[in-house]
Amino acid sequence: MLEQLKTWIITICTAVFFITAVEMILPDNSLKKYAKFVLGLILITVFINPIVKLFDKNFDITTYTNNAVQCLDNQKFNSDFDKYKEKSINSTLEAFKLNLQQSCEKKLKEKYPNNNYKVKVDASYDKDNGKIEIKNVNVGIKEGNVEKVKKVKIDSNSKVVNNQDSINDEKTVNITTYLSSELSVSKDVIKVYKL
Repeated sequence: MLEQLKTWIITICTAVFFITAVEMILPDNSLKKYAKFVLGLILITVFINPIVKLFDKNFDITTYTNNAVQCLDNQKFNSDFDKYKEKSINSTLEAFKLNLQQSCEKKLKEKYPNNNYKVKVDASYDKDNGKIEIKNVNVGIKEGNVEKVKKVKIDSNSKVVNNQDSINDEKTVNITTYLSSELSVSKDVIKVYKL
């Protein structure tokens, strides 16, 4: 018992000496208060370790630390991490699509100011390459202030309502070429139609 007390006192003196030396070396800035906090935790651990051993002979701080690390490495942590990663990718993808749509509408309005545009982007995340790929860009052109009337066929057998008439003229070619160069995508993924 006396030997354990002697070891404990030597450990406390060593820890205090170490903490004092570190505090003297640290510069006077905001880092110092965080370093003092960590050093205080070390000192508390040095004080408490022998007291806990009096009540629990098998207590070892290293064992508890290793158990905590293993707990973090278990399957639950990995599945939670995967869920968070998937959620993060999905929210990033949605933000990317929205920002790209707004950016395309703005650029088209600046380049071709006589029309109004509605852009819809479809994109996906390629896990293998870690990149977002643009699948298609649909550009609706509204000429003037009035929208085109949608084709509606009233019939008991009819089920389709079509409002996306593809247009193939010089304006379409110009818009497709412009967006293709701005977005660095193939012209095949860009579809221009009248609203």
